[in-house]
Amino acid sequence: MGASAERVVEELRRDVLGGFFPPGTRLTETALVDRYGTSRVPVREALRALAGEGFVELRPNAGARVAEVPVDDLADLYAVRCVVEEITASRCARRVAAGERLVVDELTEIVEAGFAALDSGDPVLGAELNSRFHGTVARLSGSHSMTLVLRRVSEQIQWAYATTVPQQGHRAWTEHRRIVAAIATGDEGKAGRAMVRHVETSRRGFARG
Repeated sequence: MGASAERVVEELRRDVLGGFFPPGTRLTETALVDRYGTSRVPVREALRALAGEGFVELRPNAGARVAEVPVDDLADLYAVRCVVEEITASRCARRVAAGERLVVDELTEIVEAGFAALDSGDPVLGAELNSRFHGTVARLSGSHSMTLVLRRVSEQIQWAYATTVPQQGHRAWTEHRRIVAAIATGDEGKAGRAMVRHVETSRRGFARG
């Protein structure tokens, strides 16, 4: 795959995960050529690549469409998230209790950026920041294994978030702020419970669609 096709893959994946192209959206070559400033060949290669990743459906004589978010897979994803993110939030609180206040400062900065993205009506940026928030909690926890696990499912997390931004956007960032407040207390149990409540609420919100 050439450099042009790789660029289109990255940008189209970002647009799908961020909700610019919602599930079911028809993806015409003409529109994608215009959006990404390239030719048809890189666009076709990108569509095939993203079809292989499960984000695009290619149908004979019907063209390409954005795939639906895999609900069954997401049920498993949320179960994994509950376990993993309870641990990461708890460990962040442990670091705060040990005097590492920069943990709170870094997370607070992302939360404020998330609210700003909501106010500006930028769902793609909001979805990216949502993924960044959870990834940063994992990284700051100091648990390399938990960070790797969360990284593997981060794209699905971002995709699910983007499909429910109208219903859950403000609620999600309000809960993120509460998670940071719980972490800031240095209480591991409180931080873990705040994260579990958030993940469970997100799961129910997605199920309601």
